[in-house]
Amino acid sequence: MPTANPIGVASFSSAAYAYNALVSDGDDINTLKGTVASGIGVLIRGTIVNIDPATLAITVPTTVAGCNAILVNDVDSTAATVPAQVYTTGSFKADAITWPGALSHALVTDQLRDYQINIQSVIYTDGTLVKSAPSKAEEDEAKKQIEKNKAEAKKAAEAVEEAAKEGPKPSDSPSAHLSADEREQHPEYGAPAVWTGEPAPGNAEKPASNPAHKSAEHQPKR
Repeated sequence: MPTANPIGVASFSSAAYAYNALVSDGDDINTLKGTVASGIGVLIRGTIVNIDPATLAITVPTTVAGCNAILVNDVDSTAATVPAQVYTTGSFKADAITWPGALSHALVTDQLRDYQINIQSVIYTDGTLVKSAPSKAEEDEAKKQIEKNKAEAKKAAEAVEEAAKEGPKPSDSPSAHLSADEREQHPEYGAPAVWTGEPAPGNAEKPASNPAHKSAEHQPKR
């Protein structure tokens, strides 16, 4: 499973890694080691978590009050308890954060600020802004766009499938039906439809039966 080598954590490995730019800068970063209990499953770098200061158990918070840390690296505790490290202070990019469930981004952001964890907005090169606390209207509009994209993709797929079912249609040469002026000025009007020669799915014609191809046992007795 891929892991990221974060800013603020020493590494002496020469192995390549896929770096995820979660940390905004390298200032005021503190980390703490703990464990993720078996059965919690896969958690990715940037996930907002809870770390118990007494037991150092790391869990996924279900309430705003439980948000107090950010996971440093990917972990998989599906089958066993695994060690993990969390950021306990620092500044982080909103677009690299995995938010806990349906909790309010605004409230979680305010809660983390009490622990000196700052979630910062990010401006992409195309000028769009990823906010740490999107409004209800912004969330609804984003979801509406997703549904619109899904519907358009489904419609396009259905059109391709329908065209494949229809297959080629018999047609005379279009160029034979052009006027003299059209033949001279617009010969492309007479271009035939492009067909690959493959039969449409489910519409393949069965070859005619040829008695000569029957086995000896099926030949009529003379």
